[in-house]
Amino acid sequence: DSIVLTAQWTANTYTVKFDANGGEGTMEDQTFIYDTEQALTANTFTKTGYTFAGWKDAQGNTYTDGQTVKNLVTEDSIVLTAQWTANTYTVKFDGNGAEGTMADQSFTYDEEQALSANGFTKTGYTFAGWKDAQGNTYIDGQTVKNLVTEDSIVLTAQWTANTYVVIFEAGEGEGSMENQRFTYDAEQALTANTFTK
Repeated sequence: DSIVLTAQWTANTYTVKFDANGGEGTMEDQTFIYDTEQALTANTFTKTGYTFAGWKDAQGNTYTDGQTVKNLVTEDSIVLTAQWTANTYTVKFDGNGAEGTMADQSFTYDEEQALSANGFTKTGYTFAGWKDAQGNTYIDGQTVKNLVTEDSIVLTAQWTANTYVVIFEAGEGEGSMENQRFTYDAEQALTANTFTK
């Protein structure tokens, strides 16, 4: 005398959209079915000087790269925003024939920081700043950022040879001779004597 009609349900679908959050590249939207587990598409965004650190939604929930999830949202769509961790790199200092040592210095990408003050010395020379392998130059203690996107960079000390003056005295002789300027480490002939006695 009676019949039971059972309601049938079709699981809704929703779309996951991916936001690069300052990164480069594109990612296709991903379709999910409610109550069905599915792995998030692997990240393909890149950001110079940064490492991908997962996803975050508008509610602050976080997800790892390729994480298997379900029921992220009951609405039509959700946006997952890429999270980025700034890379660190090391600045190494090369004395370029000088004496002394300098500790490596750690930098974080996109953060300004002053280079360590020069600690090298070179007899007969004055420190004239730093140069990297690309020919970029930096003054002592300069505030810099983003020197490199790799793990490390070497800054090589630059040196300017000092000059000095040779003064000629006649002793008991007569006459005069102009002072003569020399550059350290550069050979040069002494001015021929013009004194007489």
